[in-house]
Amino acid sequence: MELKKIDTIWHFFATQNQVFLKKEVSQDVHYIFKKNDIQLSHFFNPKFVGQSSLCMAPVAFEMAVQSYAAGQKKFGFPAPPVKVHKKLFFPRDLLKLTANYNLYVEKDRFNHFRVTLDGFIPRNIRQTYQPINFISQTLWGFRYFSETIKN
Repeated sequence: MELKKIDTIWHFFATQNQVFLKKEVSQDVHYIFKKNDIQLSHFFNPKFVGQSSLCMAPVAFEMAVQSYAAGQKKFGFPAPPVKVHKKLFFPRDLLKLTANYNLYVEKDRFNHFRVTLDGFIPRNIRQTYQPINFISQTLWGFRYFSETIKN
């Protein structure tokens, strides 16, 4: 049931925002959107939906030169390894996302940012578009998905 719900949510966003949805199914399931030269990709293991990641980056993003990781605090589970480079500058507002997700911010040599949320499991429409719009407004100054839902 969870897989059908995730598929329905992404198709809904593609329809409501007139964005092309690219879906790839192999060992993992990938959903890919491109809007304003920013690529949004959600990939997960269909056998274990808990292994899910959402990644937002410009299409021109190259190999990461600097990285920052901040883990979600979970009771009884070790936090992911934290790599901190003090030279990496990114908006500290993004750290609000660590309340719900593991956050990875990477920067390439052209100062493009890639933000990855680990443990991203879309359960409803609001929980899906809020972190995506928050990241895109903070880094690139536009809303990725429209917040007006037509019935």
